[in-house]
Amino acid sequence: MHIPPQRKLLFLIFFSAILTFTLFPDEPETQTSSSETSQNETAPQPTSTQDKPEHPDTDTSLETMKKAARSEDNKIVVKGSRKKKTSSDGTAAQNSVNAKEIEEKQSITTGDAVKEMPGVYVNGDGRTGQSQFLFVRGFRSADVLVLIDGVEIRNPLSPNGAADLSMSPENIAKIDLLKGPQPVMHGSGALAGVLDIRTKKGKGKPKFTASASTAVLDMSSSRYTPDTVNASANISGSEKRFYYSGGGSFFYTKGISMADSYKDVKENLYTKAPENDSVIKGSLYFRGGVDINSDNTWEMIVRGKISKAYIDDGPGLGMDDPNRYLRNESLLFKTGTESNLFNKIWNLKFDVSILLSSLRDNDPADKGKMAEDLKSRYSSLTFSLNWKNSVVPVEWYELVTGIDFGTEWGTADYEDYSAGRYFSMDFVPNPDINFDAYIFNIFKPVDKLELNIGGRLQNNFYQLSLLDKDTDAQLPNETKKNIEPTFSVGASYETPIEMGFKARFARGAKTPTLFQRFSRYANLYQELKPETVYGFDGAILQYFAKRKILLEAGYFYEQKHNHIDLDKRGIYSNRYRIENHGLEVSLHTKPFWGLSLRSSYTWIFKMQEYKVVEYKGQKYKAKTPTLRRPQHSFNAILNYNYEKKLNISLELDYVGERRDEVYNYPKTPYIVTVDDFLILNFAVSYKINSYVTIFAKIENMLDNDDYAYSVEYGTAGITPWIGLKLDI
Repeated sequence: MHIPPQRKLLFLIFFSAILTFTLFPDEPETQTSSSETSQNETAPQPTSTQDKPEHPDTDTSLETMKKAARSEDNKIVVKGSRKKKTSSDGTAAQNSVNAKEIEEKQSITTGDAVKEMPGVYVNGDGRTGQSQFLFVRGFRSADVLVLIDGVEIRNPLSPNGAADLSMSPENIAKIDLLKGPQPVMHGSGALAGVLDIRTKKGKGKPKFTASASTAVLDMSSSRYTPDTVNASANISGSEKRFYYSGGGSFFYTKGISMADSYKDVKENLYTKAPENDSVIKGSLYFRGGVDINSDNTWEMIVRGKISKAYIDDGPGLGMDDPNRYLRNESLLFKTGTESNLFNKIWNLKFDVSILLSSLRDNDPADKGKMAEDLKSRYSSLTFSLNWKNSVVPVEWYELVTGIDFGTEWGTADYEDYSAGRYFSMDFVPNPDINFDAYIFNIFKPVDKLELNIGGRLQNNFYQLSLLDKDTDAQLPNETKKNIEPTFSVGASYETPIEMGFKARFARGAKTPTLFQRFSRYANLYQELKPETVYGFDGAILQYFAKRKILLEAGYFYEQKHNHIDLDKRGIYSNRYRIENHGLEVSLHTKPFWGLSLRSSYTWIFKMQEYKVVEYKGQKYKAKTPTLRRPQHSFNAILNYNYEKKLNISLELDYVGERRDEVYNYPKTPYIVTVDDFLILNFAVSYKINSYVTIFAKIENMLDNDDYAYSVEYGTAGITPWIGLKLDI
């Protein structure tokens, strides 16, 4: 019997609400709630020595502090204090996940760690180990700025420059997602949001941590021999003024395969099953610093990664490619200082970073195929400098100013031997340069009220190299200057009855990237225009059960102009205008009796892309399907922890119907509606002693056959994991 998606979602939401209020009754509290922690904080932050009580009559006994810690851990609190220095936009719609929650549900990738956030849909090119991309509120992954320790990451594997979230989350301390345009504090690229990933800092005695796990990727396909390995190791600690954290991760699988069938869409496209492709990737990282004195700190970060992924060339009949592979490498170096001046009234941060990255795409000729050798390479070097000042002259006002400077060099070559033709492209363009200045004002006139307004001037200088449309002659290179004013304004307030409100409006912009202008996908006859976006979101927050439960409901609206994407010819152009609005509802609880629940539902009731065309002097909107983005999505995670030894996590993901494109080679591609799916994951861990923890996980334990991020790629059925973790 087919149950409509709307009824499924109503049942899931109703079930979550009943479960929450049953498990977390209203009980008296012995501790007043704090107002200085972010509303979506899921674990209390460590308290620095500067935040300790200074009154001589304060009870600081060990037992009293333990009771206070237990009480604070069972409450959800909201930002809004007049005295707390934030240096961030407290009115933005945001969600967070910390290292403890990542470990509880045993996330294999960073994409797995964030997919339960409201408004988030993680889309992947197949099974665990392949690329994962983040869609926020229906906007594509390239519109989300992804930062690791303040440095932007982009993936040349994706033609639109989106960041790949398939990396290991082992060294992550916390992930914050700021939704909607974030132009002032983060600049170009933050059109639909910012995913801010922060890694762990060492503290305390030297500690060694290592974990290893193995899995059978899709046991339901009659495979029982482990074909996937995931491992990591880390050493961290601090000694007097010095702190350090370093290690690495490794992942290997030979269980990747493209989709050979999909119900009602792609049945029996192959005479034999396609081969199992492999993915191998590894990373090394180090983060260390020195507290020069109580007011000055110096820090250094080094991170490198390499990956090689065999990938099928196409999803249509006869297009399975057994020997195409992608190789990706990157190396990051960052160093900076932080200083507190004039009795901590002025906080100054300064840092520089260098990022090297490259992609190689190799596809040797196959016997019996029309296509011949194809080789391409894209390499880039990015340098950035950031100077940020936060001044709090009075307790109710904070001024944040800064300057960002960045430059990017790129080289590329492309060779294609097809039907006896040879085509090559090699370029070393002048570097892109951006020089931005911003100012952000935060007002807190009364307790738990925040008003802010800010603006940024984005100055971009970049090179154009075009061909004459009539003669194909090379036109003189031209250096373009683009200045984009962006802004944001917002307000948030928590009432005395534990109800909160927040609203925000912003404009963001993004200049065409070097890759979009010079790669083999570039339009050599027409200049690309910068992308711009306007966004608004508002939310109501309500606490229940003495702040142990937080219910949040919000509305969002975003409109994007000059959307850059690949057209049917595989060439970049300003194709569409995008307009999305919808609703988000989330339910969040703190641990009670060892139980906690996090759930969210997103309904994008208007999600459309259209191109403005002119016909006989009249302008019309030519609609185009929005691919791989569900209108309805629901997520719930129920977690139980017993005396910090046994942890059980049950995760449910529902993804509604969505449009997709089938490449039925050699026929013309066509649009289909992909079925909704429901995924249930189960994870359990047990701490044998203070040194050893064993864990296990079953992904897609219902063996949902409709589970597919895309009809092009295979997705795993029942996948069991088992592993061991050491803490020394």
